[in-house]
Amino acid sequence: MTGYHKDALPTGYQLAEYVIETILGHGGFGITYLAKDVQLGTQVAIKEYLPQDFALRKGATTIVPNPEGNTVVTYQCGLKEFLREGQALARFKHSNIVRVLRFIEANGTAYMVMEYEKGTSLSQHLKGNGARLDEADLLRIFLPIMNGLQAVHEAGLLHLDIKPENIYLREDGTPMLIDFGSARQALLGPGQSQVVALTPGYAPVEQYPDNGKQGPWTDVYALGASLYRGIGGDRPVASTDRHEAVRRYQSDPLPAATQIGREHYPAYVLESIDWALRIHAKDRPQTARELQDTLMGRGRLKRDAAAPRAATFRAGKPASHHSIPSRMAKTARRPSKRRRSPARWLVAAAVVGAIGVGVVLQGSALRAHFPGLMASWDQITASVMGSSWNRPIRPRYKHAKKRPPSVDGTAAVEARSTQETGRGRSATASRARRSTAGSLRTELARTLTGHGDWVHAVAFAPDGTRLASGGYDQTIRVWDASTGALKRVLRGHERSVNSIAYSADGKWLVSGGDDGTVRLWEAGTGRARARLQSPGYAVFTVAFSPASTTIAAAGKDRSVFVWGVESRELLFTLEGHRDDVHTLAFSPDGRYLVSAGADRIIRLWNLAKRREAARFAGHKDTVLSLAFSPDGTWLASGGSKGVVKLWDVAQGRLLRTFAGVRHGVLSLVFSPDGKWLATGGGGNVIKLWHPETASVAATLRGHRDFVQGLAFSPDGAALASASRDQTVKLWSVQ
Repeated sequence: MTGYHKDALPTGYQLAEYVIETILGHGGFGITYLAKDVQLGTQVAIKEYLPQDFALRKGATTIVPNPEGNTVVTYQCGLKEFLREGQALARFKHSNIVRVLRFIEANGTAYMVMEYEKGTSLSQHLKGNGARLDEADLLRIFLPIMNGLQAVHEAGLLHLDIKPENIYLREDGTPMLIDFGSARQALLGPGQSQVVALTPGYAPVEQYPDNGKQGPWTDVYALGASLYRGIGGDRPVASTDRHEAVRRYQSDPLPAATQIGREHYPAYVLESIDWALRIHAKDRPQTARELQDTLMGRGRLKRDAAAPRAATFRAGKPASHHSIPSRMAKTARRPSKRRRSPARWLVAAAVVGAIGVGVVLQGSALRAHFPGLMASWDQITASVMGSSWNRPIRPRYKHAKKRPPSVDGTAAVEARSTQETGRGRSATASRARRSTAGSLRTELARTLTGHGDWVHAVAFAPDGTRLASGGYDQTIRVWDASTGALKRVLRGHERSVNSIAYSADGKWLVSGGDDGTVRLWEAGTGRARARLQSPGYAVFTVAFSPASTTIAAAGKDRSVFVWGVESRELLFTLEGHRDDVHTLAFSPDGRYLVSAGADRIIRLWNLAKRREAARFAGHKDTVLSLAFSPDGTWLASGGSKGVVKLWDVAQGRLLRTFAGVRHGVLSLVFSPDGKWLATGGGGNVIKLWHPETASVAATLRGHRDFVQGLAFSPDGAALASASRDQTVKLWSVQ
């Protein structure tokens, strides 16, 4: 609603460096103005706190509590909440949430200054372009809105007035959630304001006084009501009317979405809307993410659908002796548990008792004196127990410290590197320790300093002359790999840089971070070339295809996104993960992409068919790191509990498990010749393993905090490590 308002500030009024131009809208709790920043020459939107039921304008500018009734406390509590919420929202930098620039306290009230972008509300869009959105537009608008709302909820805030009028469509069509004047802390404490904006039809019953606890599910109902408006053209029936009808054992007066939209939308979309509009809070999706999943055909509703046609590779069970592209074995179902008869129990007990006697005989001196008897016994036990009966039993060690030095009996050699403290001692003064493990010799070459916080990732350029590192200080630093000199600092990310990668042709550097962006840089000049369209959630991992033609990224959104390097356009999205994706990697031939994360399943994607080809199941914890061997025959995976697993990719078979990385395997990488596997994580050390024997070839010490990232140089002669101790270290490996 724009135009005249009797209590509005006059046109031309200057508030700090802003001059009021016109009114953008007004409601029961405030007025929003379009204003101009006289210093920068840009336009902003300014919202003034003015609850009309509790305050009024005195003179041309001042706001005072309404003298009628005891409203002073209510007004002040609401003002304090308005300021607190604005300060919280100012910390958000999300593409689907309106950006708060600053706050101004003046005229007895407060003003929220926000970015202004040209566009229109969803309500106006529906009025001008038809009362119903098609399926593509419905999802294009609401799925990103749910990303933004999830971020708000995770910060402990609620919106409490979601409706088409508060969903804003920029000129390029991207949606944004606006008007957080009614947002408030998710958990209201004593003495806090109980004043909320409420729009009948979009507000659930718990938003009315004394009708239950509010939470993210409250905003989920409003999202469902807005979706309902988008498919049917009408505002939903008020939740209080629906609640009263059900309480009287009458039919729900709101027609189901599955009824009014069945000719235009998939059943799972309509069922998701009906689920969000359940009257009782406990019956709805409890988070925006949960509703988002069902709208995308996964999550709660997906469990009722047919299982995907993809093989599941479980630890220790080969799926097939054929290559992955040719055949996939089906996952065997566990046999159902049946009640055994007493007779069967007696037979089983007899067999167990006999086997127990056999165990005694197996280890006694009787075997030596009665070889014929024991040979017959071996045949019996082999037929009952299988061919593995007479194999020697290997001890299993729960803790890594109890393991023998080496599985194959050879002593594992640990190489201690130079431990540079930087406390008044130069690198040349430090005593470097070398050790040899077969043909492996390691030494700390140099330590690179300059990052102001944790360093998360490191990558060598394909020619080996440059080394890039990214970290929590929001920068990417490019170093001369030979001298350790800092060449340039790349800035652009607004939050932590979590992952970086060079293209194989050496032209590009890609980065992903907590600001939800994937950025493309010219590798030679460090010039920013593109900000790839992304969902807005934190990006944990990025990778280039071997042909340098595509970029993959994933993170908190739980999907894998693939862009074209030349077009800079999103080519497709791979969906299937049920939780955060922490790591991904391209196969050396570029035909497959593997990804894993908090759902503990490693998924192998066929990029040509753009679907899941296979799964590797066996981790019992979050998978944090993945790496293919150079020839693509092995896949290494590292988990949050310090376990590394090595898989045969073609057969989907678990080859061996490594243990000994404390507090999680945050990074792992194969040497270019495939001879070594380096791991880093907790314990502040790097371990170099023999992949074929799972034995430790060397241990590199020198970091004072967790090792976050690892990278071998193209010739394999150097290993770079990134750590939370704010350093990057270069190790020679020969």
